[in-house]
Amino acid sequence: MISFDSMRAALLISFILFALFTGSCKKHSSCVSSGGGKGGTGTIRVIPTHSGVYVDSCWIYIKYGTLDEPANGVYDDSEYCTLNDTIPVATFDSLKPGIYYFYGNGYHLLYQAYVKGAANYTLCSEQTVSIYLPTYPYIP
Repeated sequence: MISFDSMRAALLISFILFALFTGSCKKHSSCVSSGGGKGGTGTIRVIPTHSGVYVDSCWIYIKYGTLDEPANGVYDDSEYCTLNDTIPVATFDSLKPGIYYFYGNGYHLLYQAYVKGAANYTLCSEQTVSIYLPTYPYIP
């Protein structure tokens, strides 16, 4: 027969083990869902494309802390694409993890068309990433 003291000891050990297991569990967030902006070591390289081909000349605009176009049309920064091994790239560096919205417009020499497009990106950690910004033709 089990004595009261041994049952109490087993219950106490079970409680301690439960506390250790639940205390050691950490909630892992898959990524940030807000924030962003200057002040970190992250870099986002934006590469504009149209119909699977790089856009020759393009301005890329960035808005920090949102996945949507700014209602007032004001962006936080912009960069003109420069060629990096024949690939047009706009580089935004010193970024913190967070959410970002990109808008680009330019001229696609091969198709002889003005193009524009947008994309958003969530930077989960301070690293260097490259994203493609799809564009479509428009009449200015």
